[in-house]
Amino acid sequence: MRALMAVAIVALLTLAGCGSENGSSRPPGRSDRLVDFSKKPPYVNALDVDPATGEFLLTTNRGFFRIDAKTRKVERVRGTITVGRAGSTVGTFLELVSTGPGRLLGSGHPDRSGALPPFLGLMASADGGSSWKSVSRLGEADFHKIVLKHGRFYGFDAVLGAMLISKDGGRRFVERFTPPGLVIDFEVDPEDPDHLLAATENRLVRSTDGGERWRPVDTGDAIRLVWPAPDALYRAQRDGTVERSRDGGAQWDRVGKVRGEPYKFKALGPEKLRLALSDGTIVATEDGGKKWKTAFRP
Repeated sequence: MRALMAVAIVALLTLAGCGSENGSSRPPGRSDRLVDFSKKPPYVNALDVDPATGEFLLTTNRGFFRIDAKTRKVERVRGTITVGRAGSTVGTFLELVSTGPGRLLGSGHPDRSGALPPFLGLMASADGGSSWKSVSRLGEADFHKIVLKHGRFYGFDAVLGAMLISKDGGRRFVERFTPPGLVIDFEVDPEDPDHLLAATENRLVRSTDGGERWRPVDTGDAIRLVWPAPDALYRAQRDGTVERSRDGGAQWDRVGKVRGEPYKFKALGPEKLRLALSDGTIVATEDGGKKWKTAFRP
């Protein structure tokens, strides 16, 4: 059944640029150095920080980049995934999270069609993204976001339209189907492994039973989420507005605004946040979103 679903949906995801987010005209001053705005969004797929070097790890629809946070030097990572005798370069439309110095988990698509299935499932790298090996669900899953909390792997699989949860590092999964619509971001309560918030293009939904049941809790425009502490749940909307909730999303307070369209959050602490914008610009706050400064501009 999964194979049939994958075949049926591959054309749709490919045409949509691995997503269904609405495009917009290019605003003045937005750089196309790291992002190809001639393609459909999503433009930015992942933002993390290498714990060994402090470098930003940024993936876009142009590729995978390491960015020195001090010198702002950009180095492109040209990765390869090998499965048996088949292989392909990877980098564009790549979701990834750091699991330790030089160690990554990721998901996405091969850069070249034909040699490998269009969905790479869950894969892992032990050399900073230069080489990748398949972990599970090759040809079956396309994780658009991965969260590692409570000793569990959480990933939204765009092929099934489901939250996949694993307690063994991503080898076996429980499948929890999400409400209709592509989930563009989600987060997990730092205190409760069964409490999840997920955002579609125009609404926020909640599950308190590990994804078995969901209910709408709010509306919003392309909400991006990060939840580093029980009293520090943040959301950013398409217009750059940043809000904070201290009670798990029941009430929100506006704390600040960034110039540009938010895409990917990274929390380094309860109030120490990094946010990648649509062109790969990375902005930083040390006070919970009140004041933002540019950490990197393409």
